[in-house]
Amino acid sequence: MVLGLYWMQRAGTLAVSSRYAQKMYKWAILPQIVTLVFMQAIAAQTGSKKPTFIDVSEPASPRETQVLCRTIQLGVCGTDRDILDSADPWVPEGESQLILGHECLGEVIAVGGSVTGFAPGDFVVPVVRRSIEKQVERIDMAPFGAYTERGIAFEHGFSHPLWLDESCYLFKVPPHLCALAVFTEPLSVAEKAISEAVAIQSGRLPKRWLERPPRVLVTGMGPIGFAAVVAARCRGWEVTMYGRDKPDTFRAAMVEQFSASYVSSAKFISEPADLEEEGFDLILECTGSDDVALQVAPAMATCGIMVWLGSVRSPRAKLQPVETLMRNVLVRNQILLGTVNAALRDFELAIEHLCQMQAEESEAVNALITARVAPRDALWHYENREPQGIKTVLMYD
Repeated sequence: MVLGLYWMQRAGTLAVSSRYAQKMYKWAILPQIVTLVFMQAIAAQTGSKKPTFIDVSEPASPRETQVLCRTIQLGVCGTDRDILDSADPWVPEGESQLILGHECLGEVIAVGGSVTGFAPGDFVVPVVRRSIEKQVERIDMAPFGAYTERGIAFEHGFSHPLWLDESCYLFKVPPHLCALAVFTEPLSVAEKAISEAVAIQSGRLPKRWLERPPRVLVTGMGPIGFAAVVAARCRGWEVTMYGRDKPDTFRAAMVEQFSASYVSSAKFISEPADLEEEGFDLILECTGSDDVALQVAPAMATCGIMVWLGSVRSPRAKLQPVETLMRNVLVRNQILLGTVNAALRDFELAIEHLCQMQAEESEAVNALITARVAPRDALWHYENREPQGIKTVLMYD
């Protein structure tokens, strides 16, 4: 592959990053070039709950519309842990393992001859979901089975040092955002939840959130919860975060750094005395817990919207008292909405809002990355959450 890159670059049919050109040229003239280079990736195995390192071969030279990238940073996500805990990853056809990693910052190494808009040395983040069918109105709205998701469903992810992708699935990020860019994908999920809620509210009550910005409640203190806080605060909305932490903990203090309020589950008032003034117009439920959803739902104001951003991978049969929820949703014209993945517009908003946060709340947003580890030390983090951790990032550079 490296020898091919060398001659393609000499012929002018492939652009190669100058940062790696010297190394590639050196490799190209070595006799050892005929030996296939192997790298390692982190994978989930069918029938096992343990993450493992597996050997993967060096990718081929990029085709006309492809981009060759190297991984700079990789986020560890609750989705990764859920995949492992299931012991039943959605593997590519004919395989028994799934290479993990869907929150990625990469650097372009080489581009195919038909690629425009990207050049070696650019920094990029990949979208996760890809359509199996060619014509899809919105891939983030497609039914299960109509798409693949790199590192999640039926297509390998980005936890190895080099990978190929189609240029249409990549978003360029400015170099000054590299310290935060790995947070783009989780933030895009929160951006979609808010965008969908705004679209619904604009359709039925066009002036409601324009005349008075919504009061927002975010449940959960993980990466998606904090992403929801960031997305709402970037819009200038009043935000309260709900969690199980005591008020004097690191994560509770982090909420305050975003000029948001924190309330512990033990102190939360499920039914405020004045629902319309003290209740919440938008609830972003990021825990995936039915218990939490039912506890906070009575605090949703008339015409409010609750968006579910998470759930357990394999729900268990469980009896819950939902009569009050159903009654309130009916008489108060409320909406319960589920969202998953993100549209392209949401990736664009995520990059825009990360730039905004970097300028306005740099210290706070950088503190969301609570652990940076080398890939060789990463396996523990795929099975465990640090007690006050938010986002763990693997540093490949």
